[in-house]
Amino acid sequence: MPKSLYAKLALTLIALLFVTAIVYSAISYSLTRQRIMGDLQRENAKLAGNLVTEIPQTLTGDIDRQYIEQLFHLMMIVNPDVELYLLNMDGEITSTSVDSSKLLIKKISLAPLMNFLQSNSDRFPLFAQDPRAPDNPVTFSVARLAAGERELGYLYVTLRGEDHKRYQRGRATDLISTIGIYALIGSLLVSLLAGLTIFKRITARLHILSGVIDDFRISGYRQNLLYRDAASDTGSDEISKLGSNYDSMAQRITEQIQQLEQQDQNRRKFIANISHDLRTPLTATQGYLELLQQKYETLTEEERKRYLSISLKHSKRLQNLISNLFELAKLENYPDLPVKEILSLSDIISDVMQGYQPLAETKSIELTYEQKEGPHLILGDLPMIDRAISNLLSNALQYTQDNGWVKLSLLKLEVDPGQNTRKVLEFSIEDNGPGIDESQLGNIFDRFYRADNQHIGEKNAGLGLAIAQRIIALHGGELGVKNTGNGTRFCFSITEATPS
Repeated sequence: MPKSLYAKLALTLIALLFVTAIVYSAISYSLTRQRIMGDLQRENAKLAGNLVTEIPQTLTGDIDRQYIEQLFHLMMIVNPDVELYLLNMDGEITSTSVDSSKLLIKKISLAPLMNFLQSNSDRFPLFAQDPRAPDNPVTFSVARLAAGERELGYLYVTLRGEDHKRYQRGRATDLISTIGIYALIGSLLVSLLAGLTIFKRITARLHILSGVIDDFRISGYRQNLLYRDAASDTGSDEISKLGSNYDSMAQRITEQIQQLEQQDQNRRKFIANISHDLRTPLTATQGYLELLQQKYETLTEEERKRYLSISLKHSKRLQNLISNLFELAKLENYPDLPVKEILSLSDIISDVMQGYQPLAETKSIELTYEQKEGPHLILGDLPMIDRAISNLLSNALQYTQDNGWVKLSLLKLEVDPGQNTRKVLEFSIEDNGPGIDESQLGNIFDRFYRADNQHIGEKNAGLGLAIAQRIIALHGGELGVKNTGNGTRFCFSITEATPS
């Protein structure tokens, strides 16, 4: 059994052409035979009539049986291919030129005979019963026998004796052989060549597509040669669509593999970071507690308090890290906001700012807030928005040096002016800190990522901005960051809500 699609199609085409040749030959033989039989019947249509004129009648007006027998005998000698039958008015055979023992029926149906007598030659061939083979109708000639106006019967002449049948089949076969065989062979060869050429063109693109898929599999689903480039296919048929769909699927598979590899790297990095960030405070806390336990009696009261204070500081840092991890994991599992209510964004910002005012005063940082006239309403979750702004403000204060400044602002903007105008609230927080290296801006929202800032003595866990970004995304916004030249500016926009 052939394996290639082209071989299968070629074999199918050859089989179809073979069947077509057989059907063509059968139809041609049947039509040719009909034509020959019609021509012969047309040529002999007056045979029975001519014979009737030669049959004498007796003094009583009956048929001369003795003469009939002599006539039948003479006709069989002159033309053995015809058979003569004398029928009465009911179609019963009263006399015949053949051996009566070979007759299978004694009565002929008169309907075909009446049709012959009433028809013209354009309807030939007409068929009637053969007394020697009733199941094989034959062409014939027939004429009425009459004495004056009195009808005596019919002279029924069949034109297909056994020798005549062999002649008919041979002539039909010879005609097909001489006229149709060359045309048939030529037509089949042209059809075969045309079909094979078309199949070759069709399967060529499938062969290219199969090769592209094999190369893609061998490369480990990483190096993707596009089908449209390999086949230069710009069509719109089913094969072109199949190739186009493969290109889209292969590109998607390549992207997903790259994403999975990146996720695996992120997972490894995440495990390494969290192990380090959890181990550091745990080790420090354990070390100071063990030192306090071992040298409790020899340490002064001031040293004991300092060791306990350091242990408490590291334990709080550990608690904060674990709390942030749980919160980020919870946020990433939210497909949408769990709680939605009308909130005043300006009030939330003011409350968060008041909470961080003592820290700003400790570092002598000027903390200011500017807003346009309200109301500034949004649809969202109060604890989430509070946490996002808190994380952004805490980050700004942490990375701003002493005697610096941090500015908060809230603006009303119109997005897509026109028929689809949408009002949004844009919150931004800007500082005059050292800024962020341009090469690090793309990673600033990654978990456990911490920008390099040499003046910061204590590094945070690197989860605050990731949490803030996820919260803003759940509210339909996008948290962005850029360097201003004098520091860093974070901002996001949220659709303004209409008071109910």
